[in-house]
Amino acid sequence: MGRAVQPEAGETGYLRDVAYVRQFSKELAPLAVRAATALNGFAPPPTDDFDYCELGCGTGDTTNTLAAAYPRARFVGVDFNAEHVAFARGLAGRGGLANVRFVERDFADLALETMPDFDYICAHGVLSWIAPETRDALLDFAAARLKPGGVLYVTYNALPGWAAVEPLRRLMLDASAGVEGTSLDRARQGAGVASLLCDAGAEYFASNPAAKEMLSTALQMGLPYAAHEYFGAHWQPMYFADVAAGMAERDLGFIGQLPLYLNYRDLTIPASAMDLFRQVTDRASFESLKDFAINEFFRGDVYFKGSSPRDEAITRAYLDTTRFGTLVPAEHVKREVHLRHHVLSFEGPLFDALIERLAGSPSSVSELASDRALAGHGEEALRSGVLRLLLGEQVAPMQAGSHRVPWEYNARILEQRLSTRDPVVLASPVAGTGLVVPTLQAVALRLMTGVAAADRPAWIRSFVARQPVRLEVGGRAVETADEQAHVLTEEVEKFRVSRLPKLVALGAVEAP
Repeated sequence: MGRAVQPEAGETGYLRDVAYVRQFSKELAPLAVRAATALNGFAPPPTDDFDYCELGCGTGDTTNTLAAAYPRARFVGVDFNAEHVAFARGLAGRGGLANVRFVERDFADLALETMPDFDYICAHGVLSWIAPETRDALLDFAAARLKPGGVLYVTYNALPGWAAVEPLRRLMLDASAGVEGTSLDRARQGAGVASLLCDAGAEYFASNPAAKEMLSTALQMGLPYAAHEYFGAHWQPMYFADVAAGMAERDLGFIGQLPLYLNYRDLTIPASAMDLFRQVTDRASFESLKDFAINEFFRGDVYFKGSSPRDEAITRAYLDTTRFGTLVPAEHVKREVHLRHHVLSFEGPLFDALIERLAGSPSSVSELASDRALAGHGEEALRSGVLRLLLGEQVAPMQAGSHRVPWEYNARILEQRLSTRDPVVLASPVAGTGLVVPTLQAVALRLMTGVAAADRPAWIRSFVARQPVRLEVGGRAVETADEQAHVLTEEVEKFRVSRLPKLVALGAVEAP
């Protein structure tokens, strides 16, 4: 038997010969990181005039979208893949973004780059995929460049969850050990062999459904994803305690997690283990035990620069003064959200009133409590209801004030090739994040923002003829071009009535 051959990835351990998939990561939005900070009782960074850095920014979709959504802030994206950086710069240039720049650097060399101090530093999908010395350089940079009170958001593959899935990576490495060529060639061979074994009913996959799910995700996301996820030379899942210890050495203290509900034990811990966890009062110990209780695979942690005691008054003030609203029309707000071990229900008069109000007009708890139509519920019930909706991701924090639609950027996004590999994400200055637009809705937006009403029927027929779309009606595939054009026309009208007004309200597009 031969040994597993580690792929060539340079000293950093990160692959350079294949670009990563394009993606927008909503957790990196400043308003999301602020929410995690404030809900855990720590003073959050600024909302609109700040300095932000993404380490390992990939193709820049997240950094550019956020730069368009926060025109008064300043953004820096760092990546050591030249193809990534070139794409990110091109997107920023086409979108007319003057408040973002992209740096092609290894993290170990960032000290050579002129940089400001930052309120936010984010590193998504980086720590588990780089060499230990590169990881140290990243954390040293964050510790040196964060302003006092600034926050660092990092994500990484976590243990114990990945312990049962690590053999999947070893299987793919061994299966591709003799393959000549690129990382994509090795990923194709490795994933192919793993898929054949899985389909053949191999006991490893039968006994480890998580491994089967991870393989399915890799195949669905495509070979570039599989290559980056599994074929880096220094792939390393980590325990929370080890990551937190390294942060503490650099005066970075753990304060919370994303998604937000993970900060609340009544929504995270299985009911069967709740009595045990009531005895755990130390947050770091709680996090380590929690990862075993829920078999954590992936963590998104927020760290705070400096020392500051937790203050519940900060959480209360955040809820009372921050405006919250929905990202979808009221009728599309979920009334039940299934978490890993618990269910959040939003039924009853309180939630009926809150959802209707927040879908129509973003409001703070103080504003809700002063509304005669809502005051009867009581301020504490309103605060608890808003918090629950926030933890269930049915409302989101919103920016106060008026905002200019970043149309120069969003128009360029709508012009790009429509593909499941190229996400359509519009910048929303109201929500302070990116709004993912499904392909069919992107077609509708192209039509409504760039084609005169009288010319739209002909445009739809031409679009269907040159770029066939997969449509279904009642489970039946729509095959003919004429029927596709008819269905697409109906869908465009539905979009105009139901979805477009919300995109206008969120500042993503101009009112027609």
